[in-house]
Amino acid sequence: MPLLTELGTAVRQRRRDMGLSQQQLADLVELSRATVNELETGKLKDLSANRIERLANELGFAVGLVGTRRTKDKSALESAARIASVPYTAELPPSLLSDSIKDGAVPPAYIPHLRTLLQEAPIAVLADIADELQQLHDVPRSDSWKRMRLLAGVLKCNRRIWQSRQT
Repeated sequence: MPLLTELGTAVRQRRRDMGLSQQQLADLVELSRATVNELETGKLKDLSANRIERLANELGFAVGLVGTRRTKDKSALESAARIASVPYTAELPPSLLSDSIKDGAVPPAYIPHLRTLLQEAPIAVLADIADELQQLHDVPRSDSWKRMRLLAGVLKCNRRIWQSRQT
């Protein structure tokens, strides 16, 4: 499968999972909506390496689409819990992180951890969480993204990805 076709298919799926419109994604990655549409529908004939890299980075793909940048021998929830816990003494348990994203409720002691995760973790890590919750608990990826977006709003995360809301 040619790179742009593979990228377009992956972009469409990730964009939908994240609950973004084509225009919201275009704004996020500084492309036109028409370019995003042509990429997703397989009509785009060329896209610069810089634009491919920017798009892939914002959506958490490795350039070349060989997978995400996370080491596959580790749980996404374990990796994310470690990332969220770096600045804090208490460590966020992966099971609590899972429950927080599934249920949309965070114990008060771990609010700073989740805010750190949603504000600073690579998009690939967040995408891996959504994938893992689907595999382990049959939670649709789109539901995980909706909960993360909702939590990010409540926790006042100002990251661009959370500012792009589905209308």
